[in-house]
Amino acid sequence: MLDKRYQVFITTSGSEMQPERIVLSQTLVGMGFFSWGLEQRTPLSTAFARRQIDDCDYVVILLGSQYGEQSVSGVGYMHLEYIYAVTKQKPVIVFMHSDPEARDPSLHDATPQLREKFQEFRKLLQTDVDQVFSYRTLRDLEMAVRLNMPQMLERYPVTGWVRPQNSQSLHDEIDQLKAKNRQLEAEVGNRQVDPFLSLPKVSMHEVFSFEYRLHAYQDGNFKELKIQKQLTWAQLLSVLGSTFVNPTPEEFFSKRMNEYLNEVGLEDARIQMPRAHAVARAQMNIRALHSLKMQMRQNDWIMPSGRDDRQRMLWQITNKASKLMDSNLLDADRITQFKSAY
Repeated sequence: MLDKRYQVFITTSGSEMQPERIVLSQTLVGMGFFSWGLEQRTPLSTAFARRQIDDCDYVVILLGSQYGEQSVSGVGYMHLEYIYAVTKQKPVIVFMHSDPEARDPSLHDATPQLREKFQEFRKLLQTDVDQVFSYRTLRDLEMAVRLNMPQMLERYPVTGWVRPQNSQSLHDEIDQLKAKNRQLEAEVGNRQVDPFLSLPKVSMHEVFSFEYRLHAYQDGNFKELKIQKQLTWAQLLSVLGSTFVNPTPEEFFSKRMNEYLNEVGLEDARIQMPRAHAVARAQMNIRALHSLKMQMRQNDWIMPSGRDDRQRMLWQITNKASKLMDSNLLDADRITQFKSAY
């Protein structure tokens, strides 16, 4: 196995986040990441921060209760670094305090204008970033990083950095893959195979089984649970359909499903933890999510609808799915609809 390392750019509002930044950096280093970032910003440091973002593999935003120091344009340096990371299509993950108002008053912005900008920026991240996780204590932050950074590697794979002494192993692996690819091409006669041809259509009452993880809270502690879930395809269409009435980025598949699992997860969690009183951070298995998207496309319920200005793939429900949602065909299997923020 190759010894890979990944570069992570950390952006925060400033010095008031120093304790969280230390925990984040130390946890990332222990997991094999290289962490970069600037704690003090000036107009001259902006170019250096952009070079670091250009060279990094992932961008981590650590948000507490401040918007932070602003540039001459009135936009915060942290906000500018986020915008630049998006334009460079860097995978972004956000760790934000779950209750900013509960933090010490000295950790808040001094003016109402900055506090308003902070709230707007926080809402922007919650809406636009696919991977957003909350914490309350430093221990929560460490656990959230340990749990979710490996999922970032799986969801957004990058080349990373390989130790020089392992470069020969990498070349050998590339040669083996090339040889295997040539063999496969010869076997299929260089034909392009549509992955949907081998995928049968499903009926509305058929059941889709999948795994998801979530944090369950009981007696002041939390435990990560693995839960096996079953939903009919009628239920899945009910959950996802309204999200894609208009062209919507692909990552909203996971946003909507995880939102729904957070809503219903308490009942699932109580099977293992009968006294659980709350759940959070539900994450559907990535492979199951991919299978879900493929099946919905194969059933002609969803179709690609171009790309947005950030070059994200957009999806939209088809007329067929829209008619199903408007008809009574889903009523027998329809589940409670949870209001989506999207």
